[in-house]
Amino acid sequence: MSTLIKQKTIKKIITFNGTALHAGKKTKITLIPAKDDSGIIFIRKDLKKNNIIKAIWNNVANTKLCTTISNKHGVEVSTIEHLMSAISALQIDNLIIEVYGSELPILDGSSKKYYDKILNTGIVSQEKNKKFIKILKNINFVNGSSKASLSPSKNNFELSYKLNYNHPLIKKETYSIDINKKNYINEIASARTFGFIEEYNKLKEAGLAKGASLDNCIVLNGKKILNKNGLRYKNEFIRHKILDAIGDLHLIGYSILGSFKGDKSGHKTNYELLKKVFSDKSSYALVTMNKPSKNKTNVIALQVPRQIAS
Repeated sequence: MSTLIKQKTIKKIITFNGTALHAGKKTKITLIPAKDDSGIIFIRKDLKKNNIIKAIWNNVANTKLCTTISNKHGVEVSTIEHLMSAISALQIDNLIIEVYGSELPILDGSSKKYYDKILNTGIVSQEKNKKFIKILKNINFVNGSSKASLSPSKNNFELSYKLNYNHPLIKKETYSIDINKKNYINEIASARTFGFIEEYNKLKEAGLAKGASLDNCIVLNGKKILNKNGLRYKNEFIRHKILDAIGDLHLIGYSILGSFKGDKSGHKTNYELLKKVFSDKSSYALVTMNKPSKNKTNVIALQVPRQIAS
């Protein structure tokens, strides 16, 4: 008899301390186990009311420089994509994230510290069956040279990204990966955010990137990487773009069974792609999945497609 995959949350409370990338202030987040069917919920602990924000695509408020979500009261939390990426890779369905401020800590600029600490603390299965969102047909979004698409796949989540910067240190290349825990930690989790020295200086003048440093960001100056130890991967830039895409796409509300392709896509394009998915209810279905078996392929039990609530 087959067994359906169950929802998951963390085993016990986890705390992260660090610096907010743009505000430059010390900040803290606390991850708390959540009940079945809770989803991912942020709570602004520095506010006494109207402080709950669900991590879902139609709560996206801003995609400039990072992904910001807000509730109907205009209360925001930003720079969520690295944590959301780790949550997606770890297949966590339900989680409360208490934030002491409007921005998450950047840590080392990747998702590795989030991933490692959550995994080492422990993840537990819950009572209810896990729901996946299965992409049923091709969905595309194009904004000038920035493109993104989701299409049907075998019952997995795979990503392919094309990078094309006009910069001597960033090659025009394509990188593809089938996401699972092993692939994510080995190939994606350690890839750090990056920027250019001229952009960094402009952001500083505009009162942004106050917390940015060589400890949490790859900084490029002409043909030189300013970080003392260089890159963690020779193609770290494109790997980080995939890390970001995984985090942005997890705002779909469920683990994805589908194939993502990005071509110079960023936070805005990824968000617009999710909007297109939900503009056509025939493009997706919510499904359950059997645990993998050595003797047979996973079985998908289709449910009636429905709008995912915010």
